[in-house]
Amino acid sequence: MALISMTNVSLKRQGKALLKDLNWCVEKGQTWAILGLNGSGKTTLLKLIMAEYWPSEGEVEILGTTFGQGDIPDMRQKIGVVGSFIAERLPKQMLAEKIVLTGKYKSSILYKAYGETELNQARDMLTAIGGQHLIGRTYASLSQGEKQLLLIARSLMEAPDIIILDEATSGLDLFAREKLLQQVDHITELPHAPLVIYVTHHAEEITKKMDHILLLKNGGIAAQGKKEDIISQECLSDFYDHQVNLIPLGEGRFFIKPE
Repeated sequence: MALISMTNVSLKRQGKALLKDLNWCVEKGQTWAILGLNGSGKTTLLKLIMAEYWPSEGEVEILGTTFGQGDIPDMRQKIGVVGSFIAERLPKQMLAEKIVLTGKYKSSILYKAYGETELNQARDMLTAIGGQHLIGRTYASLSQGEKQLLLIARSLMEAPDIIILDEATSGLDLFAREKLLQQVDHITELPHAPLVIYVTHHAEEITKKMDHILLLKNGGIAAQGKKEDIISQECLSDFYDHQVNLIPLGEGRFFIKPE
């Protein structure tokens, strides 16, 4: 079953081509990493998936909803997003479990009545992904890594079919980054796990659980497919327009070193 399908998709804004001739199909049970340098079109592609942008050409279908034909607001409710633009909107003195609960309402505030039942659901979600130590603490008191974990728990509150992690380790130190990547992998093992799309420009963050890779370059797809077919010196040297070496890091991970 295809959860994301794009056929001959291009996107232009103010006369500028941002995405060009995309053909991409994501099946249920896969985990994708989107790798690209700054300015490659990663954020634009995410906004297209979330229907914040509309294709200028081609056909987009997300979770069975074809753009221009289906219920877009309902589709959006089934997508969880972790990104810096959400973190900036959250009240700094709100307790962690309340921050998580806002994910149930797709809002940065709690605008509906709630009680201990709802708060316990949020606490259970934090506990499920290893964040029980955050319960009872204010958002402002958390480290950057703890805030990211909180945002992941928040994005899972509505049991989304897709979760997008956009540069999720930005601003984290080495140890916080590795811990967060472990927790991202854990999401794929949850009951009724969502499709995980992990967006980065750091190849060493692509974990063993991320079994498919899309290489985005200048608004177009340079390569896509199973990780073992994409991760090669030849493919990546062509992608970066620069000769590179692959340094294995173990556990299916690697580091790219320019020659």
